[in-house]
Amino acid sequence: MQVANIVDNPELRIEFRVTGAPGALERVVTWCAPTESIDPSPFLTSGALMLTSGVALNVLDARIWDAYVERLAGVPIAALAFGLGRAHTVVPAGLVTACENHNVPLLIIPTEIPFVLVQRDIQDRLSVERYEALRRGSELADDCTRIAADQGTVQDVLHRVSAAVKGRVSIQDSSGAILLSAGGTGAFPARTDFSMPGNERDRFRLVVEEVTTGPTIRTLLAPVVAVLSMQLSATLGAQGVTHSRNADRLTNAIYAHDAVSTDELIELTRDADLAPDQRIGIAVMEVGPGSPTTHLRSVSWRTRVMLAGDFSLVRYAEGPDLSTILIQSNGLEQDRLMASVRAAAGRTRSVSMMVATVENAAELGLTLRMARSALGEPGVHPAPQLNFDALVDTLRHPGTISLARRLLAPLQRTGDQALLTTLDAYLRHSGATTAICQELFIHRNTLAYRLKRIEESLGLNLQDGQVRAILLMALRLL
Repeated sequence: MQVANIVDNPELRIEFRVTGAPGALERVVTWCAPTESIDPSPFLTSGALMLTSGVALNVLDARIWDAYVERLAGVPIAALAFGLGRAHTVVPAGLVTACENHNVPLLIIPTEIPFVLVQRDIQDRLSVERYEALRRGSELADDCTRIAADQGTVQDVLHRVSAAVKGRVSIQDSSGAILLSAGGTGAFPARTDFSMPGNERDRFRLVVEEVTTGPTIRTLLAPVVAVLSMQLSATLGAQGVTHSRNADRLTNAIYAHDAVSTDELIELTRDADLAPDQRIGIAVMEVGPGSPTTHLRSVSWRTRVMLAGDFSLVRYAEGPDLSTILIQSNGLEQDRLMASVRAAAGRTRSVSMMVATVENAAELGLTLRMARSALGEPGVHPAPQLNFDALVDTLRHPGTISLARRLLAPLQRTGDQALLTTLDAYLRHSGATTAICQELFIHRNTLAYRLKRIEESLGLNLQDGQVRAILLMALRLL
C-alpha cells in the first residue's frame, strides 16, 4: 500500500493538503500509528502513517511546527494524517509549510471521521496485502521446489525469483562476494537482505534489489528462502568435497605457463591429500560464451556433490571462469567417471566439460592442460589423450624459449612479417601447396619465393621432417 492509496476510500473523505516532492506519494505504508505526543519519533518506525489531531501542539509559532515535522521526517514516516476537530478547526499554516519544507505528505481527515475508522481501513487493506503476499509466496515456493526437483540449478531458481520480484537477486557469502545472481543490471535503490541457514563455515544471504520495496517482500520470499537454503545446503554440504588452498596451488601451478617438474607435481598432489602414485580422475569445466560465469559455480557445485556420492575422495579448485575437480577412488575408470559427470551435469547447455583419468601424478599436469585447451563445445566430453600444443606447453622454461627466439631471429630481422605467417601456414598444412595458398590468398609462385627466402634466412632445409617439427615447436613456444 502506498501513500497515494490512502485517499482511495471515498467514505472517509480524506484529502491531500501537501503531496510532497515527486515520488513521495509512492512511499510504502507499513502501519498506522495514532498519537498525540509532542515528540512521537522515538516510538515510530519507517513507513508509518501517523494520525494526530495536534492536541499537544495548539500553537501558532511556525518554528515549533517545523521542528515537529523535521523529527517525523527523520524517522522517516510515510505520511502525516491530520484530523480536524476541537483542537484545530482549520489546518495550521505552520504545519502546511513545515510539511512542504521537509517533503512529508500531509492528509486532512474531516472532523466527523473518527480516527478508529481510518485506522481500521488502513489495517484491513494492509492485511489483505499481506495475505496476498503469503499466497504468492506459497505459489512461488512451489515453483522453486519443482525447479529444484527437476534437477534445476540454484541459478534456475534465482531466475524464477528475479522474475517474481521484477528486480535483481543474488546469493552472497559472509564477505559480501556474489556467488550467484539473476536479474537486471544497473542501480536498484531498494534492498532487502535475508539470512540463509547454514553451518559456521558457509554463511549466505539472499539479497533482493528492487526499484521500490515494502514489508510484503519478506512475507513473499520467506518460503523461497527456505527452499533455496535446502538446495544450497544439499549442494555445498556433502561430506568429502574439499576446496583448499593446496588444491588451488596444484591447479594454479599446472595451468601456469612454466612447466612443472615431476617431483614438484608429486609434492603438490600429496599436499592436496591425493595419492600421487594412484589413478586420478579429472573434470574441468568452463561456462560458454554469452552465459554468466556465476552459472558455472552452480553447475560445479552440483557436479562435485553428486561425484562425492559415487567416489570416496573429491577435491576441487574454483576460479572466476574455470572449475577443476579431482577424484580418487577404488574402481575409478574413465567410463564410470564420464557417466557420473554426465548425470551430474543434467540438462545444462551452457557449460563445457572435459573428463579424463590419469595413471599417476606425473600425467596430471599434461592432461589438465590438454583438457583446458580443449574446452569450448557445450556438454561433457572425454579430454584428448595427447596433442602437440599441450606437449609444447610442458617444455616452457627460459632455456627453451630463449633457444626458440634465437632460431627464428633471422626471419624477424628481415622485417617481413609475411615470412613468419607463411612459415606457420606451411608447417600447419604439412607443406600442402593448395591449402597454404588458399589460406594466405597468394599464388603458388609467391609461396615458392617466400619458402626460398625462409630457407636462406634460417639456413635450414624445410624438406627435413625434424627441421619442420623443431620450427613448429619454436613458433608455438613464442
